[in-house]
Amino acid sequence: MMRKRERDNWIFSSELRDSIALEDEEKKLYALTPLGTKAKRVLFCGIVMSKQSDDKMTRVTVSDSLGLFYVSAFAGGFNPEEQKMLDSLETEDKIMLSGKINPFKTNEGSYIFSIRPEIVSKIETNEMDYWTIMTSYSTKKKIFAIREIMKIEDPDINKMVQMGYTNYEAECALAAIKNFKDYDFQKLMDGIETAVVSSKAEAKVPEARDMILKYIKENDSDGKGCKYEDIVVAARNMNVDQSTVDEVLNTLGSLGEIFEVSLKRYRGVEDE
Repeated sequence: MMRKRERDNWIFSSELRDSIALEDEEKKLYALTPLGTKAKRVLFCGIVMSKQSDDKMTRVTVSDSLGLFYVSAFAGGFNPEEQKMLDSLETEDKIMLSGKINPFKTNEGSYIFSIRPEIVSKIETNEMDYWTIMTSYSTKKKIFAIREIMKIEDPDINKMVQMGYTNYEAECALAAIKNFKDYDFQKLMDGIETAVVSSKAEAKVPEARDMILKYIKENDSDGKGCKYEDIVVAARNMNVDQSTVDEVLNTLGSLGEIFEVSLKRYRGVEDE
């Protein structure tokens, strides 16, 4: 009989980092996350931060804005393609990776969770943003379920389902309150909000860069440059916040597209 493949869990690195290792019915280890997710496989997106490789193995660290995933592949492993997939990556690559969780017990008795890759793909920013937003949505739903179940006397799955949660979300919530009573769920929630805001801001930058450069070139009527305050107001009317304006101005300056005529006054560089 063919065994059912374990699901790929979309989770943030900080959730996996804070997990504990438990044994299933076959005495094999899996990760139980603070949100009650029983995970043997994960699927995540992020940016390659570092890479170490030799004849025996390759290791990469991948950032998803909330922390790091640690990925390892061995040359003599079950799938020889694993190391080739990691060897093809470079730092700063944006990737999607699906793989098995490998719990490693430290001398202190705690666990570190590394990932053994099964699928690795290079992706674009919009694909990484999609993963961040969708993973944020599912993670928040689990946190909301945990908060609700904490209010219930003698909680069970049926009560949670009656409140509109799925069986899966109810099972996760019950596992969370049983194994992570003192976990700081709000800290995880705050980290998610920051990641989503950052993701949306990064997505706006290319479009905002074109709009702001066009505004500067078209509104420097006296040759003395556009005032910073006027640029901020114009950007706000284009639904671009001030922090994005600052990032765009710094980027345009470093690219030689604009220069600062005097303090907080900017001029565009004319095309040759």
